[in-house]
This record gives sequence, C-alpha cells and structure tokens, in this order.
Amino acid sequence: MSDSGRALRQTSDELLRDLDALGALEDEKRSVAPGDPRLVDLASQIESIAARVLVSSTKQRALTEDIQDEAEAGGPTAPRTAIEDTPRSIPSILAEWREAERRTAAAEPGSAEAREVEILIDRLRAEYRRAHENARRRERS
Repeated sequence: MSDSGRALRQTSDELLRDLDALGALEDEKRSVAPGDPRLVDLASQIESIAARVLVSSTKQRALTEDIQDEAEAGGPTAPRTAIEDTPRSIPSILAEWREAERRTAAAEPGSAEAREVEILIDRLRAEYRRAHENARRRERS
C-alpha cells in the first residue's frame, strides 16, 4: 500500500471513530438533566471531538485531492484500492488499542473522556477481531 493510501486509511479511521464517539456522547448528553455537572463535561468533550472532526475532514479532503491528481496523472504510487480494501496491520491496531487503554487509566472514571475512550476501545476490538479473521481466511486460502 502506498504512503498516501495508508495516510488516507488512517485519517478515515480516525474520522469514523470520532464520529462514533461524537454521536454516542451527544445521545448521552440529551438524556442528562440541566444542573447535572456531567452536562458541561459532556458538552466540553463533544466540542473537543468536533474540533478534531473538522481537522480530520480537512486533512482527508487534501489527501483525496492529492491522490486523485496522482491517479489521474497515472502516478505509479497512487493507491489502486478503496479505503476499505486497504486494511491496517494488526500491530498498528494493537498499538492504538494499547494507547486507548492508557487513556482509560488516566481518565476520570465516569467522565465524558472515559466514555469516549470506551467507544474507541470497542471499535478497535471489533477491528482487531476482523483483522484476525481476515488473516485466518488468507492463511487457509
């Protein structure tokens, strides 16, 4: 996979994880009564994630424009497969999962940040499982 393909995959993965967390935290915030201190914590975490989404989406647009230009020019390093068809390596998934576990340990229990990291870990666990299943299928083939 080309460097630009890896970068696009990473940016897309980060964006999807942030959007999942954003949606889950926003749903949770909707059920919190005014006056509950969690309301401000949730709103602050949502704002932080939304800022990351803006940066990621801008970065992704720039990457896709570069990739599009390279593909149209017939560049030899242009990605040839869709983002979904360029899986991340198991070690990179594990490294991100470990970092998320460290964030969990550092986050205040019950905080919006802790909730965001739970969502991230769930997504990484599922991605890790799919990567292992795909590796087993490739070994059998």
